[in-house]
Amino acid sequence: MQRIGSDVAVGCGLLAFSAFAAWRSLGIRGQSAGTIAGPSFLPWLMIGAIIILSLMLVLRARRAAAAASAEAGSRPAPVDHGGGMKRRDLLRIALFAAMLVAYSAAFMPLGYLPATLIVFIAGMLLMGERSPLKFFVLPVLITGAVWFGFTRFLQVWLP
Repeated sequence: MQRIGSDVAVGCGLLAFSAFAAWRSLGIRGQSAGTIAGPSFLPWLMIGAIIILSLMLVLRARRAAAAASAEAGSRPAPVDHGGGMKRRDLLRIALFAAMLVAYSAAFMPLGYLPATLIVFIAGMLLMGERSPLKFFVLPVLITGAVWFGFTRFLQVWLP
């Protein structure tokens, strides 16, 4: 039952963050210099994605709560073994955050493609992925799709 409450809390926190980001994005002004996307396009795209995913998280938690309450009459309640975050998980999160800071610093000097591919693969290693096929296919496909979407579809040139 602890996970249901935390999913709702995280979902509501992300919705509050989205409201704040939307309020701040209203102040973005500027011309789109020959591109389809103006300066506010990406923030609004991200806000919309976060809202949709947050609502899905809250709805999933509510469905799980309804299913758990429906089954509560037929079997005893599960015992909570204190499944909190482990120190290793917190260290991974901190390392991933530091890696993203390094990525933002390396983005302009290295360029989008090499910096993103390096961070993508390092992030996969950090999170425990060990499949060699995924290391060669996933980063190239996703990084290439993002690059293609920005440069060809939106006509926003990446460094």
